[in-house]
Amino acid sequence: MISKNLINNRLFKIISVLVVACMLMVLLPACGEKPVKVPEYDDTVAPVDKVEYFAIVSNIDEVNGKIKLRSVGYTSERMLKFTGGADVKDKFGEIIPMSSVALGSVVDVVYDANRDKLLSLHLSSSEFLEKKEGVAAEEIDYLGKTVKIDGKQYRMSNNVCAFSDNKEIELNEICSEDQLTVWIYNNVVCSFNVELGHGYVKLADYASYLGGMVEIGYDVIVPVTEDMLLTVREGTYTLRISKGGDSGTKEVTVEKNKEQVVSLADIAIEPKQTGSVLFHVTPSDAAVYIDKVRVNTEGAVDLIYGKHRIDIVKEGYDNLSGTLTVKEPYKVREYKMTEESTTETTARSQTKSGKTSKSTTNTTTEKTTEATTTENDGTKDVSGASGEKTDNKVTISAPVGASVYFDGEYLGIAPISFKKVTGSHVITLSQTGYLSKSYTVTFTDDGKDESLTYDNLVSITSLIE
Repeated sequence: MISKNLINNRLFKIISVLVVACMLMVLLPACGEKPVKVPEYDDTVAPVDKVEYFAIVSNIDEVNGKIKLRSVGYTSERMLKFTGGADVKDKFGEIIPMSSVALGSVVDVVYDANRDKLLSLHLSSSEFLEKKEGVAAEEIDYLGKTVKIDGKQYRMSNNVCAFSDNKEIELNEICSEDQLTVWIYNNVVCSFNVELGHGYVKLADYASYLGGMVEIGYDVIVPVTEDMLLTVREGTYTLRISKGGDSGTKEVTVEKNKEQVVSLADIAIEPKQTGSVLFHVTPSDAAVYIDKVRVNTEGAVDLIYGKHRIDIVKEGYDNLSGTLTVKEPYKVREYKMTEESTTETTARSQTKSGKTSKSTTNTTTEKTTEATTTENDGTKDVSGASGEKTDNKVTISAPVGASVYFDGEYLGIAPISFKKVTGSHVITLSQTGYLSKSYTVTFTDDGKDESLTYDNLVSITSLIE
């Protein structure tokens, strides 16, 4: 009799053989088929794909580790990531921090195209690249698209870009008072960066200097007018103001994009002693000129103590000219003119007839027409700007409510229209509670009106928040 243990051992062996056979049937390849190859997976990243790039630095975001680059001569841009391990050097091969790379710089870049990651950035040392510093923005010719630097004229690229305060700006936001760094490649201007910007000076207590001249900064020399706002390069200057033989000075510090109110109360011109002169002239309708300025003799005329030139003129009479001394609070002066002889009067009339008389009449008519037109269509006149006045106008429609200044002269509140004057000028927009803003414009006598619309001014409160 077979024992129970023996049966169990044989049963275990049979089961084991069957299990092994089943495993072999699953694992062994079928007859005539190739062995199945189990794929191997590589978890490593793709290899570095290095790409060289010749570009302009248009934005640097150090907080998020990103840099934006623009192809030289093109508008295409590429955003790259960078870390502290990026190879950043100046044109001499010295390591520099990314923070010292100015916007507008022309650079040689190598990046990993597979990751959009910056590998190296070197300020370009190309022999065709020039970097000009301390360039006056007034040398920019916006119409001709050229820049004059050290006596040489450079053409601006069609895609020229401009930067200020670590951000890109429009080209017309560069003011003539600014100081620039300019990058030039192959004699073509690629980019501008504002080294020194501009601020604003508003005069207060200036009444005694109206009609005089004010000088501040490098080339700001303008007549003193009502409510004027001067655009001046940032820095500390001596403001000089004068009228006649009187003058005064003040030290002024101009901060970028800020408005500085300067009171002239402490250097105001002291009022001079005056006397009233009542003129009795015969004939009574003769024209009286004091210091070459016609005065109204229907009542007493106030004149500063001292000597003055007097001229009395009337058609058909001998002119009277001489010196008038004012030294009393009140004085009556009598003047009697002598009629010209008949021969002289006839000769004079013949000389002034014809073309001369016609010219005088035309001039009077033209002035009357101009004054009427200006009053009727609401077009403001521009008195102090350099250039030729045209028959056209400039209209600024926005930002609504902003004060408009033309080369520092106050014109009024937008929307507003004013006489078009040829040449390059600075339009400044100012509003209480907002940052003032200047734009450079260039006008030609092309027979066309100009319509300008600008962005809303930036609220000072928004900057604080």
